[in-house]
Amino acid sequence: MQHLNPYLFYDLAAKLHGLIAAAAQSRISDLFGPLTEAQAALDSLIKGDPISIETSKADATRLLNKLGNVFNRHFIDQTTRQIKAAAGEDRLDTHEIASIQSLIDKFEHALAAELNHAPVYFAGRRGIYSTFDLIENAYQTFSDSTLKIIPVAAQDEFGTAGRALAFGLGTAATVHLLRAVEIVLKQYYEFFSGTTVAKTERSYNIYLKKLAALSEEEGATIRPDKRLLQMLAQIKEQYRNPLTVPENNVSVEQATSLFGLAAAIITMMAEQIFSGQQKPASGGKGRKNDSGAGEALLEAAEDDEESDESYKPKKSKTG
Repeated sequence: MQHLNPYLFYDLAAKLHGLIAAAAQSRISDLFGPLTEAQAALDSLIKGDPISIETSKADATRLLNKLGNVFNRHFIDQTTRQIKAAAGEDRLDTHEIASIQSLIDKFEHALAAELNHAPVYFAGRRGIYSTFDLIENAYQTFSDSTLKIIPVAAQDEFGTAGRALAFGLGTAATVHLLRAVEIVLKQYYEFFSGTTVAKTERSYNIYLKKLAALSEEEGATIRPDKRLLQMLAQIKEQYRNPLTVPENNVSVEQATSLFGLAAAIITMMAEQIFSGQQKPASGGKGRKNDSGAGEALLEAAEDDEESDESYKPKKSKTG
């Protein structure tokens, strides 16, 4: 997938028609610029910028060759093969101008027919997010300090989610957002547990259950934020668990809401990891949290354990 600059088509047309207008009114010596610019724009299109052309490529090549012949005849010294200055008041004869115009017309008709079937679509903005930023700059949702903390894999998943959302793939965007959240959640759990997660324990449900227990430890210098754990449990209940049923889909509107929520939760986890890294390993007690929230999270994790095991999100095709 590549970014398309549609202005290049307008620029090509302007230069080709500008050349014809100049040829009809100006001396040959004044056509150096128009001929050079028209050839450069046409050559870029033939080489695939802004898009690769197929059925109109032969007509484009014939037109380019004609312009090249005219340029070489009047601006290239045939002995030294160096650029020379055209002098005098000579003008292109009407037959030459008509020949160039005919080739331009044929190329335009061929290009129009090809572009009529080109896979070009317009993707509108999603909420407050512009199409370009979703496709190219989804990672800029996070601050530089957050990007330094969260794994590259999570950033990649978030970027893929942005592209899926831009093209109206709500369910695909949701899966990639959930993957991004879970990657950072694993990092968040490893930070507070002080251990590396074994392959058998790589489970959203296990992370929440053990983090809830860690949040209840008295005397710890730092503890997981219970309010954050509640938000993670909400995402699990509202978005993650329903996707274990193949018939369930996520609308673009729901995915757009999750995009902002996932960004906020990932940022909060990164900020707490960073804050915890600045604190000494031992010292006073950690901050107080809402009482009873840890027990509620433990119960929710145990109730959802079976459905969690059946959820194995895989990368979806988002183009």
